Formats: sequence, structure tokens, C-alpha cells
Amino acid sequence: MKITIEDVARKAKVSKATVSRVFNRTSSHIKEETRERVLKAIKEMDYRPNIIAASLKKKQTNTIATVISNISNPFFTAVVRGIEDKANKHGYNVILCDTDENSKKEREYLQD
Repeated sequence: MKITIEDVARKAKVSKATVSRVFNRTSSHIKEETRERVLKAIKEMDYRPNIIAASLKKKQTNTIATVISNISNPFFTAVVRGIEDKANKHGYNVILCDTDENSKKEREYLQD
């Protein structure tokens, strides 16, 4: 069973908004006792936020799509590895699309 923000809020006896503020560090107006109680509940329950729901709310996915022509080419492998390393340091995920040197497939990946 996936632990939800509601489950954490119930355990910590706070609102979902408070859990969100503590988790995302977006408010300095939360009492230290409350913050500690929420962090303890998060840790005990091993809470992980729903990334898709957060992306929809923020209207931002923190995802970079990388389109390359041939993943088996060592040059592209090195480039993608560099992109992924840098992206991860800044909180982004990378999706890799390999076109297999097929222009039709490339157009499909790049369409809006």
C-alpha cells in the first residue's frame, strides 16, 4: 500500500498543507515541534510524494527529453551520461529517446 500525504497528516495530527510545507520547506512559520512531528511521521512511514500529482499541480515536470540518433554510438552514450549527471544535480529527470537514425521516428518524438 502506498503511503499518501493524508496518511502522514493523520499520523502527525496536522493538515495535508502542513505536511506539504514541511516536506517542501516552503514555510518558516511552522513551529519546530510540529515540524519534528511531521518529519518523524514521514520517516517512520517512508513517505514518498506522488511525483505525477506534484508535477500536475506545479505545471512543471522537471523532466528533460533527450532525442539521439543511435544509443549504440559511444559519442551519444557519453553525451547522454553528461546530460543525466548535470540534470540530476539540479533535480531533473532525463528521458531518452533513440530514433535509430530514422527521420520519421525523430519527427514523431519532436512533435508537440
